[in-house]
Amino acid sequence: MYWASILVTAIVAVFPSWVHGQQSGWIENQVNATMCAWKGLRAAQLKDTAYMDGGFLFWTPGLAGGSYGVPEQDGNPLGIIYTLNFSIPFNSSTNVSSIFNTISKAPNGGAANNLAPNYYDGAMLANDFEFFLYGGLLRNTRAYSPPDADEVLSYQASDYGLVKEGFRPGFLNDELPDNMTRYVTYGGAANAPSENKAWYFGGSRSQSGGPIYQPSFNDSLNPLDVSNTLIAVDMSDSQSSKWSNSTLPRNIPSRANPSVVWVPVGEQGILVVLGGASYPYYATANQTSENEAQSKIDGPSYTANINIYDIASDEWYQQPTVGSPPTLAMGCAVAAAAQDLSSYNIYYYGGFDGIHENEDFNDDVWVLSLPSFMWTKIYSGEAGHARAGHQCLRPYPDQMVTVGGFRSSKGGGMTCLEGGILQVFNLTSGIWLDSYDPNSWNMYGVPEMIHLMIGGNYSGGATVTTPTPTGWATPELANVFATTYATSKITPYYPYSSQGPANGTRGAWNSGKGGGTPSWVAPVLGVVLGLVFLTAIAVAIMLYRKRNLLSKKSSGSDNPTEDHHHRIRKWLNSTGDKAQTITTEEPSSRYDDMESRNETPLHLIGRYNSPSPIPEMAQHEMAQHEMPANHRRFELSAMPHAAELDGEGSQAGIPTPSVAATLGFERGDSPSLGDLGSTRRTPPPNRDAVVSDLSRISEHHMSHLRNLSGGTVSSTSAASLPPSPPAMQTGFNNGPVSPPLPTPPSALDDAGDYVSVHQSRNAYGAPSRAPGTSSSLRLSIFRENTDDLGDSPGKAAHNTR
Repeated sequence: MYWASILVTAIVAVFPSWVHGQQSGWIENQVNATMCAWKGLRAAQLKDTAYMDGGFLFWTPGLAGGSYGVPEQDGNPLGIIYTLNFSIPFNSSTNVSSIFNTISKAPNGGAANNLAPNYYDGAMLANDFEFFLYGGLLRNTRAYSPPDADEVLSYQASDYGLVKEGFRPGFLNDELPDNMTRYVTYGGAANAPSENKAWYFGGSRSQSGGPIYQPSFNDSLNPLDVSNTLIAVDMSDSQSSKWSNSTLPRNIPSRANPSVVWVPVGEQGILVVLGGASYPYYATANQTSENEAQSKIDGPSYTANINIYDIASDEWYQQPTVGSPPTLAMGCAVAAAAQDLSSYNIYYYGGFDGIHENEDFNDDVWVLSLPSFMWTKIYSGEAGHARAGHQCLRPYPDQMVTVGGFRSSKGGGMTCLEGGILQVFNLTSGIWLDSYDPNSWNMYGVPEMIHLMIGGNYSGGATVTTPTPTGWATPELANVFATTYATSKITPYYPYSSQGPANGTRGAWNSGKGGGTPSWVAPVLGVVLGLVFLTAIAVAIMLYRKRNLLSKKSSGSDNPTEDHHHRIRKWLNSTGDKAQTITTEEPSSRYDDMESRNETPLHLIGRYNSPSPIPEMAQHEMAQHEMPANHRRFELSAMPHAAELDGEGSQAGIPTPSVAATLGFERGDSPSLGDLGSTRRTPPPNRDAVVSDLSRISEHHMSHLRNLSGGTVSSTSAASLPPSPPAMQTGFNNGPVSPPLPTPPSALDDAGDYVSVHQSRNAYGAPSRAPGTSSSLRLSIFRENTDDLGDSPGKAAHNTR
């Protein structure tokens, strides 16, 4: 029975769901379905994920009694593309449909019809970011009209090139140039992601060059004529791919289903074409070769004489080989380079002669080593395991994964592949593996059978570096092989961490010889986490002890405010000589007025800008009764640019500490003023600014404080500066004074005035001066007029209040 449009969904415990969101077409008593064979699919690897499309996919229905039905083809009416992320492990007993993800080419996951019909054969031309579905055969049906001759479908998995906002993975319809058509099939495809290029070699077309379909009794629509073309697509620019079409030289024979491999030799790499058939049986409706005799003559030459295309020079070459295998078509091939690039080994697996479907297929693995051009069979398989019409991918340097294929009809009818549709081959040891583990891999090593023949060892070191015994067919080809390819352009995406079926996992390149997560990660991570944990505990203990200490200090004084003032007076009185005081002529009513509006003048904000000690600030000792008991300390406010002034203005590369930090004032996250008994309104949101609260002092005390000045620093030499007095700290906690802080710096060099309202200020509120202009650092915290800074001492004395 032939199902034209069947898509099964298995939902049993033994075989998990194999297709997500597809319609059911099960037979009676069916309980599951298993992928059985996959004939003529096309595939490509983008970064860490394999994409598989088209072909004839056969499923085996599992029945309730434990038996299995006849394999049936689903027809893929929903245009499903299957994906396999190489971070997912599997083995020979895995129901691979459970580890495949799917993408529908049809809008909204509906019927594909003529928008994205299912193609048999053709190619997936790709780089690391996108692929094009090119060529192939459609089923000839009246149900819908086929896509146009110049129409090609692409899928963008990830963005590259110029960043485009709002990018999402998806399908795009593209048009081929005027001299190209999609009416070609049975060709050989190769991808070179490092060059952002892909190619489609030869193949077959119809006699008219027009539409072609799956073979029928209408020969005008069958792919019976060879296509002597090389199709190329340059994907360097995202969404701006460039297609080209060139005719093959006469000495480069086109054929059906060859294998084409890109090899990193020369400036941009080379294409190596091997195998294929001239008159395959599958191109006709009656499934027989049109010219079997000629096909038998041509077949062996496709492996004995290798066609080579140098991409950079756009030149074709032909080179004889030694020890070639028999005719092979519909096989698959991958290339692996020795670690020192002394040899390049092309692995060819499976296939058959393209003529006799009812004879045993090939289960051998052959290796063509370059530049010696010697063939070697490194694995001899069994006929029962053999397959053709499959695809090969290389997820790791030492591993080849084969996808799909079908068996010979020698046993009668369609039979399932032995061992499943996914197989893993170790390129170094030359053996098939029972499982794939993303954490088990190694760098590629030249197999012993190969390096015994060409010299060297597993790492390389080949001594046979020219074709033997034939020599180079042309000197130009020798020059191509003498040109080293820039392997830095190749971006590997392994190793793949085993994270489950989600696409998109990406590994970093590991240049060492092991696979999986490096062994040093676990101990290093453990040490780092341990240190973080211990640090957190230490910080918690320190914070706890500090909190207790502050609590004890808070309870050690009945009147912490007076205790603070007493220490300030003691420090001021211990610094020695008194310097001249210059005060402002600003009337006291100005401050009274600002106090009534609860404002703080900008010029009350000061800063230190020198590492020198601060000269004495007092001219006479302040008695304790002269300082109000309720005198408030500096506090944080949202004064404009105060935060900027706190950290700006360093000269000659010397950092400028903030006033608050230098004098030990706490930041705005200290207890609120309301908690301290303050009647001031709630401060603005800016908690980083520093202002003075001296606007709250009465006129009597303000007049007294105006006489507290230490003279200009610029008038005092460095040698005459007094010793640094002990620094002290005040805060908002109403507790005893904390241990002394380092003495605040003073200005010995070109530093800005402590407060100068007549200076111009920049956009951040900080004083700005012309280069080279000095100004004295004044320790008075009141506004000073430039007229007060005269030369005569008498004038200064006149201005003293």
